[in-house]
Amino acid sequence: MPIETAATSDRVPFPFRPSPVAPRRVARALAPFLALLAPLAAHADGMVDTVTVLPPVIVKGERALVPERTTATSVRLNRGSVTKFLPATASDALIAVPGVDLVKLGPWASRVSFRGLSGDRVLVLVDGVRVNTVRGHGAQASLVSLDRLDEVELLPGASSAQFGSDAMGGVINLVTHGSLLSNEPRLSAMVSARGSAPGDGWEQSARARLMMPSFGLELTGGLGGLTSLHTPDGAIPNSGDREEDYSARVAARAGSALFDFEHTHHAARDVGLPAFSNASGATGSYPLQQRDAQRLEMHLPGSGILSAAQLLAFHQSFRTHFDETTVDSTFLRGRFIATTTHATADRVASPAWSIGPQLRFKGPGALRLSGEYRREETGGPRSSRETVRYATGALASDTTTTGESIPPARRDAWSVAAFAGQTLHSLRIEGGTRFDALRSQADSATNSSTATLDVTDRRWSAEMGVARPIGSIEPYLHGASGFRAPNLQERYFNDEIHGGMRLFGNPDLRPERSLSYEVGVRASDAWGGVLRGTRLSVYRSDVDDLISLKYMGQLYLVPRFQYVNIERARIEGIELTSELRLGGVGLTLSAGMPRGVDRNTGEKLLDAGTPRATLDLTLPLPGPLPYARLATRVRWNDAVAGVDSSFARPAFTTGSIELSSVFSGFRAVLAVHNLWNVRYREPLSFIPEPGRTFAISFRHDFDLPLSNPGITP
Repeated sequence: MPIETAATSDRVPFPFRPSPVAPRRVARALAPFLALLAPLAAHADGMVDTVTVLPPVIVKGERALVPERTTATSVRLNRGSVTKFLPATASDALIAVPGVDLVKLGPWASRVSFRGLSGDRVLVLVDGVRVNTVRGHGAQASLVSLDRLDEVELLPGASSAQFGSDAMGGVINLVTHGSLLSNEPRLSAMVSARGSAPGDGWEQSARARLMMPSFGLELTGGLGGLTSLHTPDGAIPNSGDREEDYSARVAARAGSALFDFEHTHHAARDVGLPAFSNASGATGSYPLQQRDAQRLEMHLPGSGILSAAQLLAFHQSFRTHFDETTVDSTFLRGRFIATTTHATADRVASPAWSIGPQLRFKGPGALRLSGEYRREETGGPRSSRETVRYATGALASDTTTTGESIPPARRDAWSVAAFAGQTLHSLRIEGGTRFDALRSQADSATNSSTATLDVTDRRWSAEMGVARPIGSIEPYLHGASGFRAPNLQERYFNDEIHGGMRLFGNPDLRPERSLSYEVGVRASDAWGGVLRGTRLSVYRSDVDDLISLKYMGQLYLVPRFQYVNIERARIEGIELTSELRLGGVGLTLSAGMPRGVDRNTGEKLLDAGTPRATLDLTLPLPGPLPYARLATRVRWNDAVAGVDSSFARPAFTTGSIELSSVFSGFRAVLAVHNLWNVRYREPLSFIPEPGRTFAISFRHDFDLPLSNPGITP
């Protein structure tokens, strides 16, 4: 993959003059939304406005992915935090969280790095359903629309005792579900739109929700797109995308039992990947990234010592279409004679099924037992075309072949787990363990590079933590193990990559392993309520058997690489978060100082990230705008130094500002990103960040009258 060098930072001093083109582009993006609102405004007298101003703060909510796990660090972002400053994707909404970095191949195609571990070493969930696939490369958080997000929960550090494979760097749960049952019948709707310029980004969505005591229904839909990534140096080619998203969800109560079923569809089309572009004509794109999922959740009351029973089952399918073109030049005695163009097209399908029961017991320890069976598959054709053209322009050869980069492969996973927690004389003690067995298989095919096509990995994981509140202060200590089983690409891949290299999988790979420790202190509701919450923690993770690529030499002048276990790493750091509120003024500070080293060589690891700090200030604005609030953010990131110059990044400081108001039943937000129009890249990103960008959003939530008495059960 071509990696561009970082651009030099260039700050433009205030005052700045906004481009006159930007407002027109934003207005054009919002025009369909305004047309949609016209008939709604005509019937506004029959609607009850339910717009609320959500405080953009980090909070600890009642609902949690693992509610009884309180001796470890967890971060909860409510909807106000997620949508603050109008981020373009779900990944962008997490950038202020300590320990989070973004690995970007394009504006849409970004993956999360968490405490120095990225790709499949970070487990991403959507309402408890894993979106990491057996194909590898990590989860795409952009496959969840921002308009559907209610909150995000982040659990940093190893968590395999709770979630199994892939939970080495941490777990990120994207929450879209709220309760669909209500004591009183209620019919509500929501419409929203967002536009940004330059770059012509836009997004429109709508939701209808019916809530009753024993039945609930929710329908959502949305469209969006981006014309191009626009940096301080201008528009970046091959960087746009367009998206579609819809879902239908039903909840029902039968006696004391609760049932919740949902179907979701999200597709991103024509996704440009500017990280693959270079001056010779190389390009890369995702013609399609799609996720379709059916999710069923059941809650059943217990009896006797059984407190409750729960079942989570899902079926989902991922479709990934990836096109790549590379161009090489041939020289003879220093004279250019021909170009060779390699064009590949992968069409990959990765379906998965899972069923996971859970039992909760009464009594000492509040024991929780859980298990899971999961089957994941992957496969799909690859077509390759090689064109050789002489310097004169004449065609020398044009050949097309069809095959598979991975033979049809599958993985079956079984797990059982137990977790318990008890408070003894104010000392909270928690612990859990889990056993995972993962069987990977591939069909025998012409591109199977080995006869070992059936491999089983077995792993035990454990965690333990203690915490003791002392007034409003609570020190805590937590230790846990994590692991990641090799994905099916790392085991069975056998094909060319990037036009001129051969990559082989390795069935003999061992699972990656990690051991994490964290000690910290946190406080809440101190100083008469001024200090809403704070956390200071120190962590360390020792990682063994990291999987990487090893150069195996050349055959017929073709470089060959293979996945092998070669690395041992140590990642450690300090994190600080603090939230203060005085009246209507809120101040949030977050900072992190990570460090990573190769335990074999002592060399610095780039993936650990760099020191960083973020300061958010929110305050009410008196004046003609009703319920107006002003929010500002200043973010500093240290330089990436002491590594190969290709990965070096200068330090940068960026600022954002947001003005929000509620008027006539609408919540309007105007945000400006990158106020100083700085040229910069995130430390682990392969593309530059947008320049100064103007974004505007309108959202209207309202209740519709239920005049038909027959609708009430």
